[in-house]
Amino acid sequence: MKYAMPAILIVMLLVGGGTLFYVYYVPGTVQNDQTSQSSTQISSTINQGSPSNLAYDCATPAYLSQYGCDQLPEGYQIPAKLPIGPQAYCSKDTTQSACALLKQTFGNGVCDPNETVWTSPVDCGCTGALIGDPYTGRCGAAATVCALGLP
Repeated sequence: MKYAMPAILIVMLLVGGGTLFYVYYVPGTVQNDQTSQSSTQISSTINQGSPSNLAYDCATPAYLSQYGCDQLPEGYQIPAKLPIGPQAYCSKDTTQSACALLKQTFGNGVCDPNETVWTSPVDCGCTGALIGDPYTGRCGAAATVCALGLP
């Protein structure tokens, strides 16, 4: 009776560990199949040839030039639009040529070189604790004082 409790704990650890091993590492289990599907999706996306230059391509700081950015790098191919999504919206400050280009690049799932986090939040929106950097037009500035990493 004295050794019953440690023996029960050891058996529980072995059973629990074996179950975790089976779920995560044995081929054909649910978790393993999801992992292989994810890696297949990622590799097929990579093989489709994504644009190479995704940096903001107009004059910096972006917050001053974003409403007049009507250029793309030479040879840049605009990826196809997503099947569903909102239409591009141009503010009253946007030039006609910049608006025409934004309507071509908006909603394709790629933060194109003419877009910023403010002109195309669908494609360039920030995640996590980041906000748009006013200089680059891309995500990167800390959203909170705690994320700044001050000493």
